[in-house]
Amino acid sequence: MKKYNNNFSKQLKNFINFVIDQNFFKIEDQILNKILDHFFTAHYLIIIFVKISFLIINIISLILYQTKLENLSFDKIEKITFFLMKLKFLQTEKLLELFHALSAIHINSEEKEKIIDIKNKNVKKDFFENIVIGSGPGGSITANELLKNNKDVLIIEKGSWVNHFKLKHPGSELFYKWRYGGLSGALGNIKIQYASGQCLGGGSEINSGLYHEPDEDFLKDWSEKFQTINLNSAELKQFIDESKEKTNVSLQNSPSFISKKIIDAANKNQWKIEEIPRWIIKKEKSFLKKSMTETYLKEYLNNNGEIILNASADKIEKNENYWNIHTYSNNEKKIFKCKNLFLCCGSIDTVFLMKKSNLMKKKNKIYFHPMIKVIGKFPEKINKENMDIIPEQITEFYPKFILGNAASGKQFLKISSFSDKEFYNTIEKNWEFMSIFHATFSLGVGKIIKIPFIKDPIVKYDINNSELEKVKLGLNKLCKLLFDSGCEYVFPIIKNSKKLNLQNYEQHINNIKNINELNFSSVHILGGIPMGESENCIVNSFGQSTDFSNLYINDSSLVCNKLVKNPQGTIMAVALRNIRKFLKNESQI
Repeated sequence: MKKYNNNFSKQLKNFINFVIDQNFFKIEDQILNKILDHFFTAHYLIIIFVKISFLIINIISLILYQTKLENLSFDKIEKITFFLMKLKFLQTEKLLELFHALSAIHINSEEKEKIIDIKNKNVKKDFFENIVIGSGPGGSITANELLKNNKDVLIIEKGSWVNHFKLKHPGSELFYKWRYGGLSGALGNIKIQYASGQCLGGGSEINSGLYHEPDEDFLKDWSEKFQTINLNSAELKQFIDESKEKTNVSLQNSPSFISKKIIDAANKNQWKIEEIPRWIIKKEKSFLKKSMTETYLKEYLNNNGEIILNASADKIEKNENYWNIHTYSNNEKKIFKCKNLFLCCGSIDTVFLMKKSNLMKKKNKIYFHPMIKVIGKFPEKINKENMDIIPEQITEFYPKFILGNAASGKQFLKISSFSDKEFYNTIEKNWEFMSIFHATFSLGVGKIIKIPFIKDPIVKYDINNSELEKVKLGLNKLCKLLFDSGCEYVFPIIKNSKKLNLQNYEQHINNIKNINELNFSSVHILGGIPMGESENCIVNSFGQSTDFSNLYINDSSLVCNKLVKNPQGTIMAVALRNIRKFLKNESQI
């Protein structure tokens, strides 16, 4: 844990203590330092936003009280922030929301991390025939297949290897496993927070493990849009079946009390509802996700596959017949070389790395699955500590949207209700009667922006206001589902929200006039590298670069059409298909 003695850190401590004093209770310095550690993992833009906000607070403080923020009493901080909140363009409420969220995560849900060491952490050589950057579903499968076929291979992973947590998304998980500690947001015409994994195993380690197969209509749309050859259910079936068996995709067949209520409500409306299988195994009284570290990476390591952890690939360049990968790890710069380079960093980082390396010659577009969430309050206890999401989803309205359950720990209920103090105060005693639900869409389009001297990718994401009616329909159907399930009231997590009942929810939703009144979030990030034979594709139908020899993309960035559902099943099947094609071509040389 770092020591924080500079002026900015002292100001952070005082401000965090102010936020905690307003909403929680006094905490120990150890937790306060964890919150500070977590904050400094945030995206560059968030840290800049906080520094600018503190600069303004300091100026006002010097004028009014002749002292700086670190010396202000809580009542004076409250007066200044109350004044600044009237100046809407400063978005001071976001500053309060940020530090409240960090405090809620670490105070209400904390679990000691277990960082796992690997035998070959000190990689001896700097040249490999094949290098895979990223160890998520695409990277894990790519590297494991190469090793199984006696190929020389190295995985370069930006994160560390941290054991699965027993709690549902505790503070330590976000700190150690999530990109930017889960603290990132996109610029654009809407408010949208996005999250992705940064650890060995990538997103498979932090998601809920729900499995959707790619359906025929989705694959047909992909093939037609990008002229992608041999991409249909028949061609993919072998790879779908193989990846499902490897990750033990299966049904839980143990519906909870809240599951039964949602099922009854869906049946009442004659809506299609499915229990979505998960990549899990039963372990004692709980379930263990068959993530990449439990499957493909486990096999890779058992076969003495080499991995370098906590290593950031900052730049790649072609040097005659080889690739140079410039890495940064533990304050040390090192160059690895390879013949074949596989980028599997996830959509944002794959595109950003190519942009930083001046390898992106065509425009890129990325896609989120934006979610709108609501809190439902039931008359019975339907929530408990460390409760997982229910696997049932309403797929009646697919491909427009799907409805489902979201992580609903006390910390997330508090974070979601921060804008309404009256409702917020009821959560402490009523959280067991509440759960969070979502309507998930495939809307909008984004791009990755590289700005000189800024180390993080800037994401710009926009959703056209013409999509508002679809979002309002999804929100309407979600509320109806919950009221038909027996909800007493719902609280949409949107701008100017309030508790809604059966009589007024439709009118409140109808009164939403602009897409920017809604708060979106997303944990599914796709696209950036179209795969196919059309002229706007960056890689061919099997992930090989059309501009650079021996460069391959094999991750979520290949999925550039609307999906809506959890993408991991699609990513695994396509990655397995592509690497098998590579190995077949290699054997024919």
